[in-house]
Amino acid sequence: MKDLHLATVLEILSSIKAVEMSPILSRLYSGPAGTELLDTLMKYLYKGMARHNGAAQAISMQATGSTQREFGVAPSRGDGGGMSVLLSWHEKVVEIAGEGAIVRVMTDRRTV
Repeated sequence: MKDLHLATVLEILSSIKAVEMSPILSRLYSGPAGTELLDTLMKYLYKGMARHNGAAQAISMQATGSTQREFGVAPSRGDGGGMSVLLSWHEKVVEIAGEGAIVRVMTDRRTV
């Protein structure tokens, strides 16, 4: 179930335009549970980065002879496309929530 949640979050993040990132994050952060929301988003970003790093090495052959990557990003993006989306979101989250978001996520035992 957690993999499904991760795939859903990554699909949504990759569908949002770069110019829309900061306004969306600002609205989330200004809400009643803003810090927790951005911390949770940061957890998904790190999990996506870890999965992308492993998936870049794990390519499986399909019955048709084609290859398939196990990261939920459109193949047209190439190998680095998914990671660049995650890094862009990471940059914006740190810009809005501060570096404390990184520390909170790294020290939190709860995972996504």
